Amino acid sequence: MRYLLVELLFITILFLTFTSTHSQTFRFERPVPDTIQTHGNYLYGEPWFWASGGAHRGLDMWITYDTVYSAADGYVEFAAFASGEDGYEPNGFGNYLRTRSAWNSKTIYIYYAHLSEILVNTGDSIFTGKPIAISGNTGNSSGPHLHFEIRENNPYYLAEKTRRNPELWFSMSGTGAIYGRVPDAEDNTRVDISPDPKPRPPYTTFSYGLTYGFFDNTIGSDDIYNENYAFGDVKPGTYTITALDGEYRRTVTVLAGEVINADETTYIYERENILSLTLEQNYPNPFGEAIPSGNPSTIIKYQILKEVRGERVEVRLVVYDVLGRKVALLVNKEQSAGSYEVQFDASANSATASGLSSGIYYYQLTANYYSQVRKMILLR
Repeated sequence: MRYLLVELLFITILFLTFTSTHSQTFRFERPVPDTIQTHGNYLYGEPWFWASGGAHRGLDMWITYDTVYSAADGYVEFAAFASGEDGYEPNGFGNYLRTRSAWNSKTIYIYYAHLSEILVNTGDSIFTGKPIAISGNTGNSSGPHLHFEIRENNPYYLAEKTRRNPELWFSMSGTGAIYGRVPDAEDNTRVDISPDPKPRPPYTTFSYGLTYGFFDNTIGSDDIYNENYAFGDVKPGTYTITALDGEYRRTVTVLAGEVINADETTYIYERENILSLTLEQNYPNPFGEAIPSGNPSTIIKYQILKEVRGERVEVRLVVYDVLGRKVALLVNKEQSAGSYEVQFDASANSATASGLSSGIYYYQLTANYYSQVRKMILLR
């Protein structure tokens, strides 16, 4: 039972931190019900008419005096409503929450703003999908809604490139998201998508997106995606994306729950050119001084069965502990199609690991965007 729980924990960590073949998955949950539309005029990076001429640094959702749910596990770092007038922002967020979570070894600050009520206090633990506030119209707000903002590693409001596009972190059930980068595009370059990608209901209006990330220094692109445009809450289907009078043109297929890069080959094409990997079970397994052979090392074999478009591929073979921490990098180089084997030595005098303790470990083979994982057991 203990090993089962440990394995489930590691699978969860893999789900949150490792890239997949062609698509990514959403990292958080939507903080409002699926019946609530995202405000099309206040998307991430949209031009925002303050005196400073900055961009909209989060995402607005048309939820009217109703329950707001936590998008991630974490804790409440600051609850302005509970802190009295000193925490209230009449020209900004009004009543707001700042929560702290983690993703991929990064600290993630989430802001829930313009609230009418706050249901948690500073220091409280919070859990995904649990009520934390009631939306409202406090602060600098023209109507009841939720302003949702993600800041990575630094909560300071003028910190450079810390904002992240929430539409790439969560989505309504049964939808996906698309992102890409229009080369050399200035901010607010129009990006069209056809056919209409939005589910109706709840969406009533949607026409196009805009590029972002250059003029306003606080607007950042995702660490993995490096995008300058995105479409969230996209119905499953195949779409054509155009910009710059057709100079930029992409066709992409998205499935429910996927975050798809429009600049990669389409899903259909990728299936025809799939890179086939085989990662074998290590031998011996279990291994270590406590087994009869007393061998602190084990052999890992793998095969690259087909190259993509005839190219050599970037191959990484990494060992992780049950908390997802890297303990050894065994392979990190280009390789052609073929069979390979690597020795993993867990002894204290090994160059790859420093006296690992008994327990379950995982080894992950990655070639380009393709990945396989297996577990092994060390007994000392």
